[in-house]
Amino acid sequence: MARELLASPPLMKITVNRIPSEGLHEDGRMDAAALDLERSDIHPEGAVAVSAFATRAERDVVVQAEIRCTVRLSCGRCLREFEQELKTSGIWAYEVQPSDVIDLTDDVRQEVLLAYPMTAVCDPACKGLCATCGQNLNDGSCPHHAESGTDGPSKA
Repeated sequence: MARELLASPPLMKITVNRIPSEGLHEDGRMDAAALDLERSDIHPEGAVAVSAFATRAERDVVVQAEIRCTVRLSCGRCLREFEQELKTSGIWAYEVQPSDVIDLTDDVRQEVLLAYPMTAVCDPACKGLCATCGQNLNDGSCPHHAESGTDGPSKA
């Protein structure tokens, strides 16, 4: 059983007594802005897509989720902005009563935050900026690097 959840408030909820014995598949899209995922150097673009599968065993519910979203990042070497798709997953267990409703919103938010890169790099071969003049070395060399014979910057 699968259905699409369109969460305008940033909610993704699963009603425990609606989980069949074979499990329940839920797909949803959550508003990244409402989830407070914005950081100074990381900007979510569009919605956070969640595909969750819930299974029930007596008083426990286990939810496995795949989470995807696109973020705009600033490269830690050359400062160019670029987009990257973040993919992460989570497995959460809840002790429940049959009448409970499980809200996955905060768990999804935490998984996305944990998937953010420590230092974003636009390309592994990014040359960064010249430490002397600030020239983006991906766009060409500068006099400082031509003289020294190096083509590498100070890499963050």
